[in-house]
Amino acid sequence: MNIGDISINTNFAMSQYLSSKDGLAANAIMAVQDKMNVTAEDLLQSISNNKTGFLSLLDDADMIKGIKALADKYPLSKYTDIMVLGIGGSALGARAIKQAFAYTSKSKVNIHVLDNIDSTLFSFTLQKVNLKKALVIAISKSGETVETMAQLFILINDFKKLVGAKSLSKHFVFITTPDIGALYQLSRKYSIPVLPIPQNVGGRYSVLSSVGLFPASFMDINISEFVDGGKKIRDSFMKTKGVNIGEIAIVYYLMHRQLNKNIMVFMPYSSLLTDFAEWIAQLWAESLGKKHSRDGKEIHTGTTPVRALGVTDQHSQLQLYKEGPADKLITFIEIAKVAIKEKKIVPVPPVDVEYGHLFGKTLDMLLHAEMNATRMSLINSSRPSITISIPELTPKTLGELFVLFELLVVFIGYLYQINPFDQPGVEEGKRILKQLLQ
Repeated sequence: MNIGDISINTNFAMSQYLSSKDGLAANAIMAVQDKMNVTAEDLLQSISNNKTGFLSLLDDADMIKGIKALADKYPLSKYTDIMVLGIGGSALGARAIKQAFAYTSKSKVNIHVLDNIDSTLFSFTLQKVNLKKALVIAISKSGETVETMAQLFILINDFKKLVGAKSLSKHFVFITTPDIGALYQLSRKYSIPVLPIPQNVGGRYSVLSSVGLFPASFMDINISEFVDGGKKIRDSFMKTKGVNIGEIAIVYYLMHRQLNKNIMVFMPYSSLLTDFAEWIAQLWAESLGKKHSRDGKEIHTGTTPVRALGVTDQHSQLQLYKEGPADKLITFIEIAKVAIKEKKIVPVPPVDVEYGHLFGKTLDMLLHAEMNATRMSLINSSRPSITISIPELTPKTLGELFVLFELLVVFIGYLYQINPFDQPGVEEGKRILKQLLQ
């Protein structure tokens, strides 16, 4: 199936390739067709009622103009380092974008995503950064995120000593909900610019808002292309009345509910997508791991996302996936064509060894062969997999992947009949932390 520029192959999750206890039968999917259709209608109604704010972002031309206008006030010729302060959904999108284009971006600015309060990471980053040429982007929807605020208070104090309080606006930008929270109060006190996070957009769904796009604007990337990609998936979803993504969502749903696949392994075959897999993990876990259904029943549902990297984890995790408990569904993510013109070709081996099959191959050819070999090996062990492919890695196709997974997760959440937009378990931990620190 093609959704936008993305190709999705669920064949190797079907019983015709696997044993009946590990693969889905065609009649099993047909049996829940009505459930899928009702869920699609439910989700489409939520979209029409503007309850899915991450899709509304895609039509906000003023947001893009505001991001670009503010970024222009911080020219790359004057800044060598960008420090992004945030955690969870306030940082993972920026991390995924940064890594995806780290080697193709022409920007010389260094972007540091400080998404943990590990003192070693924080201290050594500051030692490497010239604060006089640094911009700090602090991100918190509530404006009260304790980890982000702790880092921010330290940096404001350092910058005040270095450049003075009146010059803080040259070194800080805040991304938060306007009019509420400590972050907004600080912006008023020091005249620091603020980019808004819409009230109806949760942190883990905010990558295509200023949360992800403002840091991306310092990477010499046309941020409008991310949004264009997202629109392509959204429009395809709406055109099919939700059926296209619904057909994918039902496979993940049935793998869990009928075949007891409790672990979802996301395995990109590109180091450029490692942090994208991290972004998926948060989106998946925080959206789908819920104690209660939407009508208040105690259900304790959800599957566990696991990050793996091809081919690296063929040599560390694959043994478990092939011969360990049959409780996993592996999702491969591949890039069909690399962004560089690969010049390095494996030469004739310098010694007389059995490696003639490598001669004349590029590393990218080897990478794709490795993925196919792994997929076939899993089939031989009756272990299911799904393959998601993009033609090449660009801002547009990454934008497509972001919205594809956002819609997929929301659809699965609606199939579970849970709220995929809240995170009550996380909120309780925040309350306990505050009590412990008092």
